Amino acid sequence: MSLDNNPYCFTFEGRLWVSELPREEMLRQITEQRAWDAANAAHERWGLAISMGAVIGVVVTLAVVSSVGSPPLANLFLLPIGFGVGAVLGASANKRIRQNTPQNSPLPERPIIERMTRVPRSLAARAPEQSSAREILDWIGPRKS
Repeated sequence: MSLDNNPYCFTFEGRLWVSELPREEMLRQITEQRAWDAANAAHERWGLAISMGAVIGVVVTLAVVSSVGSPPLANLFLLPIGFGVGAVLGASANKRIRQNTPQNSPLPERPIIERMTRVPRSLAARAPEQSSAREILDWIGPRKS
């Protein structure tokens, strides 16, 4: 594509993007934000809490349905409800436990990145390589928030 060498265009996650910042600065900002996201996910342990809550919710629902003697068709409707309720309870328990943990040091504010816009393939193929970021953004049209 002709915009591959443009200083304001860069490829990220297999797509071509344009920003008013130079390519290196924009990629640095995205890398910092993704590193913060990974640290936050590891810090909070939401996946583990939600998974454990969902499993406990399903087990409790199965036990209740079996002990009541409901037909097996009831499982089709009640197990998803038990899964959801367990996941929500696991998440709220995680929030309460993590809030009271003394070693729970808050992360700094999430890094903000400059606005970037995806460049359509048709425009990337026919746009001049020396185009400015403003010209490319004008050719793309109004951006949605």
